[in-house]
Amino acid sequence: MSGDIAEEFWEKAKLEILVRPVCQSCGKSFFSPQVLCPSCQSNNWEYTESSGEGFVYSYTVIHRTPNSQFPSPLVVADIELDEGWRMFSWVTDALNKNIQINDRVKVAFTSFSGRKLPIFELQGESS
Repeated sequence: MSGDIAEEFWEKAKLEILVRPVCQSCGKSFFSPQVLCPSCQSNNWEYTESSGEGFVYSYTVIHRTPNSQFPSPLVVADIELDEGWRMFSWVTDALNKNIQINDRVKVAFTSFSGRKLPIFELQGESS
């Protein structure tokens, strides 16, 4: 891989497609992009599209955000995607919908600081 290893991630995000690295040696998905697979240390990985669906593994509420660009309060969650990988992101309208651990979520995208960011929306009842 040459250049910024996250470049393809951001290019796909512009198109509102969520991708994650998948190791071509051991088959494991991981995030964030790294030079080597954290499971087998192979450098043979490729970005693969994700369903963008998963559940809230954990979350926290931030009442004093870093700056006024962020929604406040901000719910930041550790999302476990159905393909077996996890990422941190924020969950929209989470407090109004009484977010809980194991709630189902689906990716959405928002423009923020000149980039399209993957964020998540609650999808109904807890699993």
